[in-house]
Amino acid sequence: MLGDRTTEATDAAAALEAAMKTGGVVWLGPVDAIAGTSAVPPTTGPVWYVWSGGACYLLTGPGEQVLPGIVHGGRCRVTARNTAGGRAITWTATVEAVDPAGPDWATIAPKLAAGRLNGGDPVAVLPTWPGRLIIFCLRPTGAFDTAETGFPDVSHAAAPLPSPATTAYRMPSDITRRWRRRRALNNNQP
Repeated sequence: MLGDRTTEATDAAAALEAAMKTGGVVWLGPVDAIAGTSAVPPTTGPVWYVWSGGACYLLTGPGEQVLPGIVHGGRCRVTARNTAGGRAITWTATVEAVDPAGPDWATIAPKLAAGRLNGGDPVAVLPTWPGRLIIFCLRPTGAFDTAETGFPDVSHAAAPLPSPATTAYRMPSDITRRWRRRRALNNNQP
């Protein structure tokens, strides 16, 4: 009986490691906050991260990705995708802010700077981060949901986060012309 639990824990840890090494983004859901309010949605949008030493590291702050409800000392659920774009694993993590004066900051900050797609020169931006930005470390607590342990039957689809962004456009006229023509032909057939 004990051997079965050890094997399950090893399999879950291997699934976590594989999913986090291959994924580029994760979705987060606060566990301790009251999710579902306008201030704390039930899940974030896609969040980029760096996986290092068995933990997930995230960068947040002014001008960076927004992580509503994810706070130092709290817990959150992390959902990673698989290579086909579906959910690979969901796990619970403790959230810790990395101290800018500590050794973890010196190790992780350059990895995060190099992983940013729009960050500019990593060497130039690193000195501006301490005191302005926060690096969160998400460490697994050991609670996993994987395909092997069973997914819930309910949908985990989330409504988009509120945004001032809009896409106002008119449908191109050539598309509407073709649509009207096809509709007229279908209506005139016996």
